Amino acid sequence: MRQVKYMYQKFLDSSFRTKLMLSYFLLSGFIVLILGFVYFETSARNITTNVTDSVTSVLRSNNQLLDNKLTAIQKTVDMIPIDHDLLQTITNVDTTDSSSLLRADRSITKILYRYFGNMEEVYASQIMTQNYAYGSTDRMYIPVQPFYSSLLATTAVKAEGATQWIPAYSYADTFHQQDLKRGSYEFSSLFAVVKQLHLTALDDAGTFHTLPEGKEKPILILNFRPDLLKGGFEDYATRSGFAHLSYGMIHDKNGMVMSSDRQQQVGEAVADWLKDAITSEQGMKMVNVNGQSILLVYEAMKTTGWVSYIAIPMEDVLGHLSTIRTYTVFFLGFMMLVAVILAYLLSVYISKPITDMKQAMKVMEKGHFDIRIPVRGYDELGDLVIGFNQMNEKIKDLIEENYKSRLRAKESELMALNLQLNPHFLYNTLTTMYWIALEHQQQELGQLIISLAEMLQITTRNKNDTWSLETDLNWLEKYVYIMQNRFEDKFTVEYDIDPILLQMEVPKLFLQPFVENSIIHGFAEMESGGLIRITAWIEKQLVCFKVEDNGLGIQEDHIRRIQAGEIRSTGIKNVDRRVRLLYGMEYGVTLHSPAGKGTFVLIRIREIHRSNQMTPIQ
Repeated sequence: MRQVKYMYQKFLDSSFRTKLMLSYFLLSGFIVLILGFVYFETSARNITTNVTDSVTSVLRSNNQLLDNKLTAIQKTVDMIPIDHDLLQTITNVDTTDSSSLLRADRSITKILYRYFGNMEEVYASQIMTQNYAYGSTDRMYIPVQPFYSSLLATTAVKAEGATQWIPAYSYADTFHQQDLKRGSYEFSSLFAVVKQLHLTALDDAGTFHTLPEGKEKPILILNFRPDLLKGGFEDYATRSGFAHLSYGMIHDKNGMVMSSDRQQQVGEAVADWLKDAITSEQGMKMVNVNGQSILLVYEAMKTTGWVSYIAIPMEDVLGHLSTIRTYTVFFLGFMMLVAVILAYLLSVYISKPITDMKQAMKVMEKGHFDIRIPVRGYDELGDLVIGFNQMNEKIKDLIEENYKSRLRAKESELMALNLQLNPHFLYNTLTTMYWIALEHQQQELGQLIISLAEMLQITTRNKNDTWSLETDLNWLEKYVYIMQNRFEDKFTVEYDIDPILLQMEVPKLFLQPFVENSIIHGFAEMESGGLIRITAWIEKQLVCFKVEDNGLGIQEDHIRRIQAGEIRSTGIKNVDRRVRLLYGMEYGVTLHSPAGKGTFVLIRIREIHRSNQMTPIQ
């Protein structure tokens, strides 16, 4: 556990490139290993399926071929009991006369040859009686007495004329030929078909004949070598290339081996694992024998019920996978090498822009903002580099702008200090004039002078771009008072201001130019009755100000030329530009002048804060 924590910490402490390369390598390696495992398992499954299908096909073909042969033999055997010549020969033979027995033997040998002479599958054919064994003895001889004491004769008698197939038996053991046990001969192991002959026949006259009463019923026996049952197994075993393939045929009732690729097993008991595995007429099973997996495919014959089987160790079945395994290992190794190379290239591709930006930031720390990172692509990393270069450019511009602003601020401060004496002198002069006017009983003139002085004081004391709306309206009222005295009450001004807006910050003197335009231009041809209405309200997220009059109005073409800048209008353009600079380009000033209904100006700004400070008038 400590080692795992140590390795994990080392991973965390490694560079980003190392982390990225290791992560990609591990992920790619894991995927490649999974794909290799899946490919190997799929190949093994497909090979197993193909081998199973091939073995099943061989078994089915071999059993069908054997069924056809044994069926033909069985049909021929069933014709023997109705053979007229055989019935006549058996009926007429004198068992006490040796010459009669020899004549009968020759006759029966011909009859048997007529039926089975062309059947290569039949190894030997005889008709057995208690007194004589009829038939050819070229290949093998069956002793009479041992035969009738054997299972072959007992089975035939019990069947009472039915054809019976006898599984593999040992010639020496069955017929008590002890001397032959030590030798090697081709009929040491056999299987047979037996039938007790209930002979009947019709003669040419249509008369039905049977064996005379008391006459022994003979037994037909056909012997076959177990090699017949191997059929195409030997050829398949040779062609398949499976070194440890085994095959054979067993009797389903007593578990006796009838045919096998190992001759010493014929007639012996079937191995327990094989006997236990075969539980139906056909199937495929994976059997574990002494720790070894074996593929077993089996199928029963239709004629005899004997079961053919082929057993192949899975090592042999999957032996062909060794080549695939070798290629797979080489492929996986190649893919891992490719994964390492790709991981390195990908880590370099991803980490190089980050490394470049890290180095660029170190240069920027020293105050050099002219550095630019080369753009190598237009993907996400390329966008990051482009954004970094743009940010660097903006930082440089902001620093330069801030530097210039500070210079301008210092210049403005020096200028303000130089000019500070002039407003103070003017304010003192206007105050002196105010007192002189009062001494000469000129109250109206004095009020005009003091209004002008207060306007001067408000303007000079506040050096910011904005002040409260209440301060702006206070200044505007003094301006209106002066203009009303100048034009001898030609107009009046009404205010409809939402009280909640009085402490809001607004641009300095943003209403005065429009009031002045209404007085000078709107009421130029009027003697009296002029009305200016100033309204302020909140509409959603906007604060709206409207200055409207009932003057002459402005022609639509004139308004368009003012907005296009073709006609110089310093006050309107000044206020519109200041509003847009302070609040954004979506805000500003809009002029409207319905025909014959005066002019109104709409100013839209954003409420940013309310001021609790006012420029006091002293």
